[in-house]
Amino acid sequence: MVNKEFGDKIRFSPRFGRMTFKEHAQGLKASYEPDLLMRYLPPTSGVVNGDRSLARSLKGIISDSTTNALEATEFIGVYGRVLRQRDNPRIMCLQYLYVWDYQAVPEHECDYEPVFVYVLEDSSYMIYDLVHYCSRRIDSTAHNGNRIGLRMIPGWHSFLPTSDLGNPDHIERIEPLSDQHLKMWWSIPDEESRFKIDGHIRDPFLMKAPGHFLDSPDENAQTICCTFWEIEKALGEFDDPRQAIVEGSKRALSKCVGILALYRLGAYLQLLGEMRDIGMIRMSSPVHEGGIDLAAIGAMLRDGFISLTKAGGEILRGLLGTSGD
Repeated sequence: MVNKEFGDKIRFSPRFGRMTFKEHAQGLKASYEPDLLMRYLPPTSGVVNGDRSLARSLKGIISDSTTNALEATEFIGVYGRVLRQRDNPRIMCLQYLYVWDYQAVPEHECDYEPVFVYVLEDSSYMIYDLVHYCSRRIDSTAHNGNRIGLRMIPGWHSFLPTSDLGNPDHIERIEPLSDQHLKMWWSIPDEESRFKIDGHIRDPFLMKAPGHFLDSPDENAQTICCTFWEIEKALGEFDDPRQAIVEGSKRALSKCVGILALYRLGAYLQLLGEMRDIGMIRMSSPVHEGGIDLAAIGAMLRDGFISLTKAGGEILRGLLGTSGD
């Protein structure tokens, strides 16, 4: 059963006249400008109804607990604010947080997915959350002049860039991302439910991509980001995404875990397990009677330990067809 303890905090709504926008670094100015935020809001798909659609399409394939969590998840809204450099106000970062009251994979209450849009004179680009706050950057406009959109990965609430949204979301309003919202979400007592982005909220102009939205990602977060980076690179090398998934997983096992850092193996398997839980890959168990070791996992990779599902291929379509920085 899905337990929601912090519904009042995630839906916190202070009076507009009492909202302030001072949580930023020196040399910057923050404001709530709804028209500007709507103008630069990236087109998305899957944000509003993606979780329930995934639950319907994979019911009986994914676990009952994941299905229940997907069905119980509610999209709260998009919150945003504008940060300008005081010495050059034409340079802006529009910070958007996509907020849900729950996340199915990994399961926890309250979820906040960041997308930062940078406007520099006559160009713009996005830094978005690929998975577990791993940051990626892409120009907001494709080579053919069309706007690049973001496809939300259901269950994970992460994003992949795409020029073909299919069924776009209809977002009517950007809610103000005020100091009061940030302080409320920063103060949630449960670590998994708490909003964790701090430094890059206050100064997004220090963001790097590839990189991380958190100031100091722990060893697990670094291993997960490294693993998905190896999979991304393999996707760019192989015509067959199924082959790329296997090859990228092999490289990650060597480069992101390695024989001298077996304590990273848990994070590596966590990422692959989450990809399985959202129906992206099929994966046999890497555990054998003697426990888990690199040799066993390496053998399973060679023997088809991982394979990409049809749904996984569709999820990766945007990543394969859109090149970023």
